[in-house]
Amino acid sequence: MRALVFDLSIPRYLLARAAGKYAPSLYYGRPSCLQLRDVPAPEPRGPDWVRLRPRMTGMCGSDLAAIFFHSSPSMSPYSSFPAVLGHEVLADVTGAGAGAGVREGDRVVIDPWLSCAIRGQAACARCAAGEYPTCERAVQGPPASALCAGMLIGFHRDLPGGFGEAMIAHKSQLFRVPDAVPDQRAVLTEPLAVGFRAVHKRPPREGERVLVIGGGMIAYSVLAALRLEARPGRTSLLTLLPYQAELARTLGADAAFAIASVDSATLAERLAADAGGSARVVHPVIGPPFLIGGYDVVYDCVGSKDSLEQAFRVARAGGVVVLVGASGVLPAMDWSFVWSKELTVHGTLGYGHEADGRTRTFQRVLDRLHSPAAAGLEQLVTHEFTLEQYQEAIVANVSRGEHQSIKTVLRPS
Repeated sequence: MRALVFDLSIPRYLLARAAGKYAPSLYYGRPSCLQLRDVPAPEPRGPDWVRLRPRMTGMCGSDLAAIFFHSSPSMSPYSSFPAVLGHEVLADVTGAGAGAGVREGDRVVIDPWLSCAIRGQAACARCAAGEYPTCERAVQGPPASALCAGMLIGFHRDLPGGFGEAMIAHKSQLFRVPDAVPDQRAVLTEPLAVGFRAVHKRPPREGERVLVIGGGMIAYSVLAALRLEARPGRTSLLTLLPYQAELARTLGADAAFAIASVDSATLAERLAADAGGSARVVHPVIGPPFLIGGYDVVYDCVGSKDSLEQAFRVARAGGVVVLVGASGVLPAMDWSFVWSKELTVHGTLGYGHEADGRTRTFQRVLDRLHSPAAAGLEQLVTHEFTLEQYQEAIVANVSRGEHQSIKTVLRPS
């Protein structure tokens, strides 16, 4: 089968790091670690495994982080290469056993995280609690497990992701898509689940002011979760570009601000007015302004040094910052506001089970995707490419302002 494979190579890594600034194709072109090539089609690993043909697969920020070597080296034990990338998968079932719970021809989405059950082992403490994205055996490979190391499909040598013409998944990972949900909405299930998880980690309360930072799919997933779950509070979005702010308003944000449109002092004044109450702007001797008062809850959906420092500056004293963007190594961070404002910082990863301990986040998202409130979410899929056009898809993601992209998907079949 044809598949987009990431195969970590130290010489290619060094070449890209040395000259990629001047020749970006060193990250994703012919001399890179990313190659479109023929690989063996995966075989089911037992009666509980299902054959799949990817229909649409979203390109995620974590895929790009791997391609451009932005991931923290600390996370390397949680991946195994070479790997077929792609974990935001909408697929057709092409083969399933009698007890798989799905049938050939079903349209399904795939929860990509790997639990102890999928590894064929007794549940660790995290999996037993329904928190399988933080499975304690993710870094264990053979012989303790039938699978090599890896947190999720798409960054796993044994389990190819959706950037290929075929894949397999354990029956526990599959969720049938309701017929009324169109493909462009269904393919958003995985990133939407990330937004649902973040909102459930610290849900807004009545009367609270909420700020979402970011202009990518995860920021819009948080906005969508707030709307689809009918959460209370007033929600605003802080992003980089005007088109991103405009889209946020159509998705239910009460206000949206584009950093590129104003200087930092004017932006701070507008955020203070939006935060309401006694919020006011303070100008330090050196550095950008910050707020006294401010937002009750801030969801940082970028994970960069700038976005996280911005979150600290605009949160109120005693407020909460939820890290939804996958922050890695952030040098020279100013953490002064964490202690001076007594902020609470929440980390969040993936999704899992809801508070009731029974409902999976994926199922909750799918239950919401055919509700009237979900209408229009498919506009978040701004670009579609074939597998052979993967380099164009990467460029569309990197040059978002030029392409006005949000979610880019590949159609492997």
